[in-house]
Amino acid sequence: MSATDFLRQMSILLTLPVVVLLCVSATAIVVLRDWRLTLFAYGILSALLAILLTQRIPAEWALLQAIVGGLVGVMLFLSARQLQGAPATGRSREARWPQLASPAIFRLLTMVLAAVAFVSVRSSIELPLVNTNFRDAIVWLVIAGTMGLALHEEPLHAGLALLTLIGGLLLLIFNLMLSRMIVGLLESWQLLLGLAIAYLTVSRGLAGPDDGAEAASSWWER
Repeated sequence: MSATDFLRQMSILLTLPVVVLLCVSATAIVVLRDWRLTLFAYGILSALLAILLTQRIPAEWALLQAIVGGLVGVMLFLSARQLQGAPATGRSREARWPQLASPAIFRLLTMVLAAVAFVSVRSSIELPLVNTNFRDAIVWLVIAGTMGLALHEEPLHAGLALLTLIGGLLLLIFNLMLSRMIVGLLESWQLLLGLAIAYLTVSRGLAGPDDGAEAASSWWER
């Protein structure tokens, strides 16, 4: 048995635990406030996506998802770390970034309600050529990513929520079609999006205060 076949067989056996961990990681990206934990959750999500994708595309293609996710995580980590020591124009280090758009308890309650709604309607959701476990992963990643975009206002957390949503769309696309060109294009696009999020993270963090806006405490030290 080749290494590719072995990885595919292991992925099939571990499908349900991987899907559960994938949903937990997506939820953590939305709920957690600490950027370090959020990036860690995104790294786990990228690795789990790669494991699931080995069932639909060749393992060496699926490995691109883990590589791209790791590169995006490193870029965002370096961007956030840069803000800790870099001076901001017209703004103190403690007042450089705004607070998150919603408190953690509110985000947690929102995701709990979303989970209850998802469990209630999941049996009526049908996706063509997609099995039950993949369907659950796709739908929950899209829900978590959409909720994250609605609940966060600063680039790092909102960007990771967008990447989570895109992860669900990638699972759907790779279930419906198999093309080396599509895999390369989508992964390249994901990497470019990560670069854009890293740029927005730094530019927002170093920006001067808005006229009439109140300074808020920095989130990266929490």
